[in-house]
Amino acid sequence: MPRLPRSRVSATVPVAYFAHSRADLVVRTLAALRENGVTLIYAFADGARSPEGQKDVDDVRRILRSVDWADLHLVERPVNVGIDAGIVAGISETLGAHQEVVVCEDDIEMSPGTYEYFVAALERYRDEPRVMCISGWTHPRVTPAGARAAPHFTGRFPCWGWATWRRAWAGFPGMSAVELRDRCLAAGIDIGKYGEDVPAIFAGDAAKATWDYCFSLHMMLHGGLSLLPRHTLTAHIGYDARATHPQNDEGWEDHPESPPPPDQVRWPAVREEPDSAECWRRALNAPPRPSVVARIRRRLARLIATRAGREPRA
Repeated sequence: MPRLPRSRVSATVPVAYFAHSRADLVVRTLAALRENGVTLIYAFADGARSPEGQKDVDDVRRILRSVDWADLHLVERPVNVGIDAGIVAGISETLGAHQEVVVCEDDIEMSPGTYEYFVAALERYRDEPRVMCISGWTHPRVTPAGARAAPHFTGRFPCWGWATWRRAWAGFPGMSAVELRDRCLAAGIDIGKYGEDVPAIFAGDAAKATWDYCFSLHMMLHGGLSLLPRHTLTAHIGYDARATHPQNDEGWEDHPESPPPPDQVRWPAVREEPDSAECWRRALNAPPRPSVVARIRRRLARLIATRAGREPRA
């Protein structure tokens, strides 16, 4: 596996960028990084899963090689290592050369000003060991009522555009999901505190637990916190059949906004918002209410069915 050259720690915070085969999304998310003024990128391009997918992979790599507006270090994996192993290895390699990193996948689009927000937050909480994640993503469904005017802390880890430090990542690579779960349970930690989806991953094949669930357990084990912004700064644009882990976005639609300048952000003290865990449990343990668009479509279908003189489908 290619290794990144080790260098002295830079004052410029690098972006670790992960791509595979979705060229249209790569164009959009790279354009957002350029608009954010990013000047240093460590890009990791995974290998094709099959000969049929090689052209899509080649298209993505051509786009990455054409980046001339940032110092881009490109690692082209000769084989497909998969999203989980690829992200863990890429973050580890980037943090081998730098103390801090902003993490962006090819389906995470940053609003203007997001990178500056990340850099300021990394500086603000650099010496706070409980702070292990600076998230660019949030959603009203997981935001306590008393925490909507400023960023707040939660014990849950969101992975849709985030930043961290070498100190927070230390000890995580190489730990399996089962090892992390067992250590949490031995320490008396309730791994379902932020939603039953976390313990549910162990109901089947725990070896298939994705990297973000594992890092969630790593954070729980160390009493770690994520800083969530007042409103989402990033949008997940990869809801399609090409995604490695397709998801339903109904009820979770993103409406990103730009953050205020860092000197106008009300940076909170390092303590978890009291109602945060309850918000996450409510949001994740119950199916979301259909979006406005989905409700309108359903009503139109019923109206059309009624006018046609037949009963609508359930």
